[in-house]
Amino acid sequence: MNRLAATGLSLAIAGTALVGASPATAAPADKVVTLTSAQLTDAGFPKKPNLAAWKPGGSANLPTNSAAQWQDVIITGKAPDFTAPGQLLTLSRFLPTDTQGSGEQKPLNITAVVQKDRSFTMHFQLGLTGTWGYAVGYQTTGISPETIAFQFQFTTTGSGAPAPSAGSSAAVTLSAKKLTNAGFTKTPNVVSWGGTATLSTNRAKAGAPVTISGTAPSYVKPGTTLTLERFVPTDKKGSGHFEPVGNVSTVVKADGTFDLTFEVNQKGRYGYTLGTAQNFEWVGIEFQLKTT
Repeated sequence: MNRLAATGLSLAIAGTALVGASPATAAPADKVVTLTSAQLTDAGFPKKPNLAAWKPGGSANLPTNSAAQWQDVIITGKAPDFTAPGQLLTLSRFLPTDTQGSGEQKPLNITAVVQKDRSFTMHFQLGLTGTWGYAVGYQTTGISPETIAFQFQFTTTGSGAPAPSAGSSAAVTLSAKKLTNAGFTKTPNVVSWGGTATLSTNRAKAGAPVTISGTAPSYVKPGTTLTLERFVPTDKKGSGHFEPVGNVSTVVKADGTFDLTFEVNQKGRYGYTLGTAQNFEWVGIEFQLKTT
């Protein structure tokens, strides 16, 4: 699942590990300008997803085109018929340089993975305020690469704030079902991971050892450090952020396997991710654990 910067929902992603979106910045020479909603629509970024380049068979459902800073938003849909399962979809922001539609797309650290039935689920939380154009998609390989994506406009208002820490009274507790819906399943969620993972238990007494082990995907090389983080929800819809669990980590072994035995002292049911940042994107395993 992708890990989001202030939410940690990847963790994409139910099913994606969410990664955080840093405000995209262009070089000074780019002279980034802001466009009105109408101008963004004219440039191909309407309020409802523009599926012109997302066919045949592609769909996208965006429940809202406006949210406060750091509020969790979920896009769901299906990739085009020709898209292979496992394809990584990336969210990018359009940085216009004039009012005629010129500009460039700046990838954000937010991704989702196309499932076997071509469906995808992407969580994102944004910190850069204003109305901007966004795209979700990927680039084909070969002699003439082509961008396959759908586009939309989204307004982020400045009325939000980064989520509070686990010790804050604003933090909330999610049920097992809601954690599952957010991608933190009792059996480790490896959809965005691409490898395997086994959890010794999803319920343990505080201070009792819990072990997670498995194999890393080929792109996570031996010697890579995997870090354990806890998802701290701040509303019942799945918004929140990740916090490291002490200094708990492990390293991928020479044969591509890993194992980590850890102890959790904080009581309660939480979502966790074990993973690493790859090319500024968080890839990891999501699971839920209840500590009594």
